[in-house]
Amino acid sequence: MPRWTRSDRSMPRPDIKKLGFRLGAGVITLAVVSGLVACAKTPGTPTSVNANHAGETAQSANQHAPSATTTTTTAVSSTSAAPQSAPSGLQDGPGPQATYVVEPQPPAGSCHYTFEGLDPLPDPHCTPGALNPQVTQSTIGSTICKSGYSSSIRPPESVTEPEKRASAAAYSYTGSFATAEYDHLVPLELGGDPNDPANLWVESNDNPNATTTANSKDVLEDRLNSLVCSGQLALATAQEAIASNWVAAYRDYVGTQPSVPPSTSVSPSSGAPEPQPGSAASCSASAAPANDGYVGDYYVTINSNQPNQKATASDAGDSWSDDTDSSGYVRILLYHTSPGEEINVTVGPGSCSTTA
Repeated sequence: MPRWTRSDRSMPRPDIKKLGFRLGAGVITLAVVSGLVACAKTPGTPTSVNANHAGETAQSANQHAPSATTTTTTAVSSTSAAPQSAPSGLQDGPGPQATYVVEPQPPAGSCHYTFEGLDPLPDPHCTPGALNPQVTQSTIGSTICKSGYSSSIRPPESVTEPEKRASAAAYSYTGSFATAEYDHLVPLELGGDPNDPANLWVESNDNPNATTTANSKDVLEDRLNSLVCSGQLALATAQEAIASNWVAAYRDYVGTQPSVPPSTSVSPSSGAPEPQPGSAASCSASAAPANDGYVGDYYVTINSNQPNQKATASDAGDSWSDDTDSSGYVRILLYHTSPGEEINVTVGPGSCSTTA
């Protein structure tokens, strides 16, 4: 079924055109106002509208609104300004449903990942991204910026698990489901559609040593939600950035490319970054609200060239530690952190800092 695009939300208002057709002894006058066809019958006209015309009208309705450049059978012109163009590739999905059903996925083997380093990107033909029409710039306060909204519209596992298996077949994914996320390309917290197949894909984990589905894209999602809800970034800008290339968006809004730390190379045998010969200990860090329902909780994402080393993240009143994995990556949860507060990080002999 065709989907609404963002540009369909505010179609231009056409001028009124009146077309007269003589049928026998009568004339049907058609008044086309705002894309709706009204038939006014003069005396002597047949009592029913021509079947072909009715079918044409129904077809036009099923296709929602034609674009400004589409030539229709009624040749309606418009003097209004062209509608705002939608973000590239994005479309509107059906939105939250009272009851979700398992949606068909693309055919097996028809979708293909691309990678930047270890970071997977979806096939834009299969997963261009789809938006929740309830979420607009004017409604973010009652939707994505309201605690609990994403959970309230999330489909149940009884629906997403069979979809995930079918999506894995579409992408020819054969890895572990324990570390691969059935991911909303445009996340729910940025107004992504909950169950449109165009917005869902099996995202292989960019951390080769992962034991859960947590991945770098999750950090970006939290960061963009924070920027949108604080008024620092327009919703549409965030949606297009993450849908078009989430790895590039990570570099723009979080920092270093997530799976390849600075001053490192990738080992051909393991895929794990290794320190460059003679390079000093280094790290980079970024912080984003955890969005776990507790104000002040922040995830601190750390990339370093210090694998299997103790990493510590500290703010003014809190300090937590964890070990980096074999790629020098770790994510630490800090509590009771204030926006703008400095967070200092140490990884082995290296150090870096970021702000909440």
